[in-house]
Amino acid sequence: MLMNTCKDLIRKFASSHDTFGKQELWEWLKDNGQATPNTMTCMLTQMVEAGELCRVSRGKYALSTAGKSTFHAVLEDKEREVSQKLKQKFPFATFCIYNGRSLSSLQHHLSENNTTYIETERYAVDSVFDYLRGEGYVVWNNPTADFIYMYVNLKDQCIIVKPLVTEAPTEKLDGIVVPTLEKVLVDIEKDPCFDYLHGTESSRMWDNAKLLYNINQTRLIRYAQRRGLKL
Repeated sequence: MLMNTCKDLIRKFASSHDTFGKQELWEWLKDNGQATPNTMTCMLTQMVEAGELCRVSRGKYALSTAGKSTFHAVLEDKEREVSQKLKQKFPFATFCIYNGRSLSSLQHHLSENNTTYIETERYAVDSVFDYLRGEGYVVWNNPTADFIYMYVNLKDQCIIVKPLVTEAPTEKLDGIVVPTLEKVLVDIEKDPCFDYLHGTESSRMWDNAKLLYNINQTRLIRYAQRRGLKL
């Protein structure tokens, strides 16, 4: 009952503020005789995960913009299968896995992409590549833009293994680590495997992302800085 009351009060407070911070929310909740700081923090986390609130900057929240939703990467059976194999083979490595169809909702000119992207620590890339090739997968090891243009058909089922940037923004989907929207947008600009999207198409993808989804600006800027991308 307490959690439900806290949630209702947070909705009420958020509806009357463009953005708000934890301290000002807590002062208001306290004046209304509700919740504790821990309860408030727990409820904020749940509401962000449910898409009811969005983090607009560090420590700042807002109601999710009307008509906008939360971006989630695409996972298909092949990603779930390879994720399970990698967890068993490399239990101490970190993996970020997603399907190329994750880009579809952002694209203006839809280009079919059935590739599985696997990112892992730099030291593990070669080992993961060798293992997957030994398992019979069509797999490429951090290919250049020219190599992809000449030899890789992204429409076919294949795997691209590449290094995972430290502190990259990720989340879990069905127990599998996947990229957030902020990571996808920056990677589109910086990764050779997305060279085919550079230019007008990537600009429109950013516009579509802003139109369709809630974007965490702090997370976006922090990751862009790590990758040397000026926004």
